[in-house]
Amino acid sequence: MSKTTAPAGRGSSEQRPRRRDREQTIASILAAAEDLLERKGPDGFGLAELGREAGFSFGLIHHYFGGKEGLLRAVLQRNLREMGREIQRVQQQGEFWNRDAPAVQAVWEAFQRHPGLARLMAWGLLTGLLSAEDVAKQFAEDRQAVEKMIESLHQEMPSASRESAGATAALLFSAVLGFNLLRPVMVKGYRWNEESDDLLHEQLVRAMGTLAKAKRG
Repeated sequence: MSKTTAPAGRGSSEQRPRRRDREQTIASILAAAEDLLERKGPDGFGLAELGREAGFSFGLIHHYFGGKEGLLRAVLQRNLREMGREIQRVQQQGEFWNRDAPAVQAVWEAFQRHPGLARLMAWGLLTGLLSAEDVAKQFAEDRQAVEKMIESLHQEMPSASRESAGATAALLFSAVLGFNLLRPVMVKGYRWNEESDDLLHEQLVRAMGTLAKAKRG
């Protein structure tokens, strides 16, 4: 007598394979959470809905993340680490602040890939979900990459103190974060479009390039 295998489906623990790779499971849950965050915001969904979207049980999600707060923190961590890796990549390739301002591009693209990241970051900072202590503990490698970026900027800026370089880096992050928070309003109220995005990006590259103008030999 031959055995039949139930077709794979979403939302049923009986239909899921008995063994799942832990990292793949976590990645799938986080991807589904990011999709819901894009569409509904941090307060717009619960773990039960996420379970239906991801095809996992509420209990499994709770097991991995300990609740919604842990889940949202994990989403923030993953996205910030992704940004940190990109900053590290740019830093390893050479200059951050040449004419094309690759540092600007690294930060810009991180938010472009995940439009809801700015809103989640702001929500996390305002609610205390994301604190300075969290950043220092959880994102040590990313912090080192940012430190290298600031140091690179310091070396390339004429007569600039390290504090000035840090302020310029903070200006970059603040500008991109603030724009992404404001963009939905601009789209609805001021006919903002992708061409507008390109123009703003060009202006930001130009501004950062001017501030970080390399020393002349």
